[in-house]
Amino acid sequence: MAKKTSARSGEFVMARELRNILSESRDLSGKQALSVLKERFPKEKINENSFGVAFSGARRALGISKGRKKVRIRKPGAGPARSTAVVTVDIETLQAARRYLTQVGDAERAISAIKQLQTLQIG
Repeated sequence: MAKKTSARSGEFVMARELRNILSESRDLSGKQALSVLKERFPKEKINENSFGVAFSGARRALGISKGRKKVRIRKPGAGPARSTAVVTVDIETLQAARRYLTQVGDAERAISAIKQLQTLQIG
């Protein structure tokens, strides 16, 4: 495929003209910018779909909008789900946990042992 030549100074380049329009007035909406572009270049045929892409790209290039935030979606079965529910524990359970901690030695070992039990599903 042949390389596209760069636009000469007199040629219409929609992205460049949009950057010029948005640098003059940063608060224009898409429809307003389209009407300004059509007023300045009445002989040019402007595809509205490619205008929308060029408009959002020009806004991003000028730092007016930051674009979309990436949203991370958890896949089913991709690890343990984090529960936000508050679990209440009675005094006997706390005393049993204290006895277990004194037998094991420290909390990290106890947590590791409980996690291993959980993966083995030994209840």
